[in-house]
Amino acid sequence: MATRLAIREKQLETWTAIIQECRNSGMKTKDWLAENNISKDQYYYWFKQLRLAACMQSSGPQPKLPVESEKPQIVKLECADYQNNFDSCSNSRIRINRGSIHIEIDGGAAPAVIRSIMEALVDAE
Repeated sequence: MATRLAIREKQLETWTAIIQECRNSGMKTKDWLAENNISKDQYYYWFKQLRLAACMQSSGPQPKLPVESEKPQIVKLECADYQNNFDSCSNSRIRINRGSIHIEIDGGAAPAVIRSIMEALVDAE
C-alpha cells in the first residue's frame, strides 16, 4: 500500500511539472501538447487528478461524524387545535359578489365544488 502511495505521489509531482511547463510556455495548450507528444486525454486526466489532490489537501483530514446508537424517539403530536379550526371553517360561508352575480358557498364545501363555481364565474364574464 505504501508503494502505491509513493508511486502516486511521484506521478503527481511529474505531472505538476508538466502542467506548469505547459502553462508557462505561453503557447496554446493544444499546440504545446502536440509539440511535446502528450495526448490531450492524458493531460486533462492528470490535470483533474491534481485538482482533486489539491482539494483533498486543502480540506485537511475529514472529521468523523458522530454515530447515533440510540433508536429514534417517536413523539405523539396532539392536533386538537387544528380540528377546532377546521370545525369553525365548516360553519363559515364564502360570499362572492360580481356585478349582478351573487354567490354564497359553505365553508365546508369540497375544493372541487369551489373550483367548479369559480370556473363558471369566469365563463360568465
